[in-house]
Amino acid sequence: MVVYIDILIVINTVINYAVLMTADKLLKRNIRLYRLIIGAFTGALFSLIIFTDIDNQPLLWLIRLISSAVIAFAAFGYKSRREYIKALIMTAAVSLVYCGGFILFYQLFKPPNMLIINDVPYFEVDPLLMIILTAVIYVILLVISKLFSERIKSTVVPLKFSISKKDYSCIGKVDTGCNLIEPFSNSPVIIVDRSIITINDNEPRRIIPYTSIGGSSYLNAVKADSVTIDNKCIDKSIYIALSDINNGQYEAIINSDILR
Repeated sequence: MVVYIDILIVINTVINYAVLMTADKLLKRNIRLYRLIIGAFTGALFSLIIFTDIDNQPLLWLIRLISSAVIAFAAFGYKSRREYIKALIMTAAVSLVYCGGFILFYQLFKPPNMLIINDVPYFEVDPLLMIILTAVIYVILLVISKLFSERIKSTVVPLKFSISKKDYSCIGKVDTGCNLIEPFSNSPVIIVDRSIITINDNEPRRIIPYTSIGGSSYLNAVKADSVTIDNKCIDKSIYIALSDINNGQYEAIINSDILR
């Protein structure tokens, strides 16, 4: 069977794009389209390993790790060591799931025009079939992610944060239904009762739009210097928005994505 480089790169670009799109959904990063495409094409270049004759499994795993590291950097960038490692692990894990799905398909149906060499898939099949198979794996991963995310129960925890070198503390509720983000940075938002903090006039503010059962509106928010939830320091950019909580058990609503 003849393997054509152009077809190989196109196929693996499509598959890598699905991998990165899945990882992006699971990480809830909302990465721009062009970065996903760059990451996908970068990963496709590593598919040229199909032309090598490597029997050394440790070497193959090292190449996979390097390719995942490069792909994660190209697609997700480097904001901090922790965020990069999370993106790297997620990219590698999703890649293994997709690879396993294609190998399972190959073992079950033995398509005559499909090859998997050094874990790199190559097809000479109907492109629609490849798209359907990739989409099926993508949907399965999202369903699994949804099922696991529901395990993050709504709980009440101590919340501490600092704004302009002033420290505040209150009780917050981790709410799986709250997914507010600051629209420019995609940073998660914590809603705090107005009685806890007052934003100074000279404090840089951001507008946080939201939609609820009662309609659409917006909240004023400021960036927190630091945030600690349930005695755990959060290594993320967090915005604090003001609203009227009016609840006797807690004074803040915490976006559950912060704890994922």
